Amino acid sequence: MSDMQKSTHQHPALQLIYLLLYVIAGGLVFSVIGIIIYSLTGNNCSILLTGDESNMDINFIRTIQISSSLGIFIAGPLTFALATKQPIKSYYHFYNPLKTPQLLIIVTAIMVLGLPFLELINAANQKMVLPDFLKGLEQWMREKEQQAAVLTKQLLVMKSFSDYLFNLLMIAVIPAIGEELLFRGSLQNIFYKWFYNPHVAIWISAIIFSAIHVQFFGFFPRMLLGVLFGYFLWWGKSLWLAIWAHFLNNGLAVTMAYVLQLQGKSIDEIERTDTFQIWGYLLSAIITLVLFIKFYQDSKKNNQIDIYE
Repeated sequence: MSDMQKSTHQHPALQLIYLLLYVIAGGLVFSVIGIIIYSLTGNNCSILLTGDESNMDINFIRTIQISSSLGIFIAGPLTFALATKQPIKSYYHFYNPLKTPQLLIIVTAIMVLGLPFLELINAANQKMVLPDFLKGLEQWMREKEQQAAVLTKQLLVMKSFSDYLFNLLMIAVIPAIGEELLFRGSLQNIFYKWFYNPHVAIWISAIIFSAIHVQFFGFFPRMLLGVLFGYFLWWGKSLWLAIWAHFLNNGLAVTMAYVLQLQGKSIDEIERTDTFQIWGYLLSAIITLVLFIKFYQDSKKNNQIDIYE
């Protein structure tokens, strides 16, 4: 039996363990590389020994964010594929999405026109209240949410066009490629081999995708995004469709924050802005559902359904 056949016949649980090990190793190695790069630019890394995050400047946070993301989400999954003798192009479904341009157009329309609907789900999620016996858990969740919000506000401050391009790389480009490699390309593939059910694979991967962000009051919209990306891959038969959708979701948020800051608005003012009326949310939900069905139908016409077969 060849190395490729051996890797193909490994139990999915074992593949999952291997993937996790490569992801952890990638994160550690690239985080160290990031710290070295940061120190070589003349910055003081002694604050790492004290653990005083209040003294860490935003450039250090950005450096570690980029380096660790490259290690965890890109180097980890790619090394996993190489180590298990999987052909990267076919294993991760790096097929040209321009062969079915109508699917690319529909994905773009869904991500743009579906924004109000996702905003409504997010607003509902923010109001989530747990039962009294879980108040301790809810307090911990809100503390995590506040910590993430503070960091996000720091990262989204853009004083120049170069800041905007840097944030676009850090928040949109790298996560779109890397997170889709890990969650849709790797995990969804492994869970399909485990359960032989694409819907189960898509939903489990989406739940993990949302949970890994440790932002519980944005859990449901992020999970639904993961589900959407999963079906884009399964039906569209190209990971680039999911990557493009992910990039649009994150990139539009960065772009809107930059444009509004150019208009003199602060991050707090941007977050408090009520963008749509109730009819706008309803119309967005209807259009998103119609486009999603259209995507499925067009995928089926182009024989794009059986991606894992």
